[in-house]
Amino acid sequence: MSSCTSCGHQLGVGRFCTNCGAPVDPSTPDGTPVSTPVAPPPAAEEWRTDTAERRLLRPPPTPPTPPADPRTPPAAVAPPPPPRYPLYADEVAGYSSYGPLAPTTAPTVAPTVAGPAPAAEQLAPEPVIPEDDLGYDEEYVYDEERRSPVLWILVAAMVLVLVGAGWWFLVRDDDAGRAADQGSTGQSADGTPTAADDGVDVAGRASARAPSTAEPNEDVNGDQVSYDASNMLDGVPDTAWRTAGDAAGMSLTFTLREPTELHRVGLINGYAKTSTDGKNRTFDWYLGNRRVIAVVWVFDDGTKVRQQLSETRELQMTDVDDVITGTVVLKLVKVSEPGDGAASRDFTAVSEVSLVGEPT
Repeated sequence: MSSCTSCGHQLGVGRFCTNCGAPVDPSTPDGTPVSTPVAPPPAAEEWRTDTAERRLLRPPPTPPTPPADPRTPPAAVAPPPPPRYPLYADEVAGYSSYGPLAPTTAPTVAPTVAGPAPAAEQLAPEPVIPEDDLGYDEEYVYDEERRSPVLWILVAAMVLVLVGAGWWFLVRDDDAGRAADQGSTGQSADGTPTAADDGVDVAGRASARAPSTAEPNEDVNGDQVSYDASNMLDGVPDTAWRTAGDAAGMSLTFTLREPTELHRVGLINGYAKTSTDGKNRTFDWYLGNRRVIAVVWVFDDGTKVRQQLSETRELQMTDVDDVITGTVVLKLVKVSEPGDGAASRDFTAVSEVSLVGEPT
């Protein structure tokens, strides 16, 4: 067979017509030339040899999909939402707030070697990023260090040290001034012995006796004033023992509460008081009364210590050769003349006595 039974096109070698695609008569074997010679088609029929005009073979239709069973329950888990792409404010891998990070190399995995399994899985160490590649801002790091709380702690400690030092100096000065005031009177205001450099002042716990005492009277403000011998041991310089006239040769006796090893003794040798009346006039009773100029201190064992005194309202002390005694006798050797002016009084006075030592 030399032409197609379907379209009459000249057949060649093959099992299908090159014009319409119809199968060739199977009785003719593939590639077997036909016995009838094939005449060339006329010029008007040459276009049929083009394979572009070949009839399209459509695939078989797809069978319809059966409808879903309405009895099938819906899925229990909702499908996941669609993927979300990172926004501008999100952290992106490989990028930090300081800038892009240096690329890191993936950890190297050792090849698998046949043999017994290792005791523990060995993981490759994480890559170390150099500090220079972290993108830190030097100014930012400096600012963080500057805000460190250590600086504030040091400043607070220095302030506390300065405040403590100032408080210590104030207290020390106050104590020193109080000690000076107590030393000038021989004992504290409440009569208890006060501390000294070489012992305690035991005069506050002693008793005093004088051969004569001036009568009480009123001061310039109308207040009652007494001049008992105990005023020499009360620790108040404004009070005094006083007697009329020149008391030179008179002895004052002080009895201690217990035997004491004395190191120093002294006195305020006049009436160390100043008054102002209602007319704003000042009276200096120290310069107005008589003042003791020289005395002798006598102790139980007969030891005598002489002392010369100056015209001052301060306590005047003298050393003793560590004598142990229970009684102290103060003998007035020399007394000054009364002073001049409105405060002039013909009286001999002693404001305070101090006896420093260690009770035995």
